[in-house]
Amino acid sequence: MAKAAQATPFKRPENGLFQPGTGFGTFFFDETGDTNATSPENGTAGGWGSIMKLTQRNPSADTGKLTMFYKADSVHAAFDNVAFLSGTQISFVQDMGDGLHSAVGLDSGYVFDTGTDYSNTANQPVRWLAEGRDPSATIDSAFGGFGKNEGDNEITGAHVSDGDPTVRGVLGAKIPDLRSPHWHWFYTQQHGDNPTYEVVLTG
Repeated sequence: MAKAAQATPFKRPENGLFQPGTGFGTFFFDETGDTNATSPENGTAGGWGSIMKLTQRNPSADTGKLTMFYKADSVHAAFDNVAFLSGTQISFVQDMGDGLHSAVGLDSGYVFDTGTDYSNTANQPVRWLAEGRDPSATIDSAFGGFGKNEGDNEITGAHVSDGDPTVRGVLGAKIPDLRSPHWHWFYTQQHGDNPTYEVVLTG
């Protein structure tokens, strides 16, 4: 339907954020893709997923420019939740599901720099989290997801905020500063014991 309307089709678009410091003029979002290592779409049609960048003159503009910021591959696949860590650093975390977990590995979290050209395959994101399975998800994995935890631990709920509940605190309005005690970075390990963690910078 998208192609028939001369629009851009996406495979499972999931989450996105405006880049802080751009006056809500730059927006990044991901498409999770097929989460299937055998998909015929993997090689040419975005089956592994991607990260897209939309730029506009202003938030109310009717037109803009859509570009692919990052083309996913088998290792960097199935991106889902997103959080800006600074004005230029953005984190995407994976939700690959049991199929890709068996074929590729468990989920990870990555940091990208918005000023980097990732069309050069020599440039790759930095992994900040390599997630395993907690006890509940491990039990379900052994029984093919027989229980209620699906056998995997999805990284979800990635969130960076200073807790400002006013209009000034809308995500994208302020540039995050994780060196400040007012800013905090969280994520949740879902589909299992469901703990929520805070990432704390040291050094």
